[in-house]
Amino acid sequence: MKRGCICNSVANDGPTEVFMKFAKILLFSLIAFSFVNCVELFQSKKKKDNTDALLAALFVAPNCGSGSVSDAAGKGTRYQFSGCSGDVTATLRAFGFTANGVSFGGGLQGTSNSSTILTNASSLSETGNDSKAGIEITYIMNQADSTVDALIQSTPSFIGPGVQLSPTVAKWLDSATAADFVTTASKPWTSSVGVPKTVCLEVHKENSKGHIFGWSIPCNLANRSTYEFEEEDATIKGGITDGRIGLKINKAVIQSITIYTTKLGLNKSIQ
Repeated sequence: MKRGCICNSVANDGPTEVFMKFAKILLFSLIAFSFVNCVELFQSKKKKDNTDALLAALFVAPNCGSGSVSDAAGKGTRYQFSGCSGDVTATLRAFGFTANGVSFGGGLQGTSNSSTILTNASSLSETGNDSKAGIEITYIMNQADSTVDALIQSTPSFIGPGVQLSPTVAKWLDSATAADFVTTASKPWTSSVGVPKTVCLEVHKENSKGHIFGWSIPCNLANRSTYEFEEEDATIKGGITDGRIGLKINKAVIQSITIYTTKLGLNKSIQ
């Protein structure tokens, strides 16, 4: 067998034949390089597609995500937290909330009044110079001294009218101060320690004051002809642009919150 056949072949070829052989080698190398790059590009795209699919799967997990609601109480958006896990800050940001001191565990777990969530923009509907905000909350109290402060026209600093919920009763919030309902007193209900409880709450901004009211049942079951608890002339800080929804979650779990964009109130009433 002859050795150095390639060299001998090149040496015996003329200039044209040598050029053609090296051109073929170069062309083959370019094709091989392009093929490798295409494979790597396809793999990178596949990895990205897989990542996107994983994120999509997380957001459609049962009982974790947001969806439209249209029922007897009106139209709005329901945020389900009971099935969520992972990075709570990133997930809530995707839902339109900022969060502090909360974690996932059967819902949004909070340990003190410093455990908060807040919508990152106004969630209120507007009618003339008035603004309306209605929400429904499903929660579980962990202890007898647990509370959830629902600020239903909150500023970014959690100042505004709303309702403070304890295991058995509701109080009204004037700014951040809790007091017994007087206009229509809140009647005690069965303890919500360790069991889910759903309430329907609303605040109407009427001129410069807030009208607070609600029911200790889901909004679509509420008797629209009367309020279960009510207070008028609550102080409102800031304007409509500060009309966010904020929760302070003290030793409690929020399983879901529904924010209605249409007013509740009495039938055909804008009280």
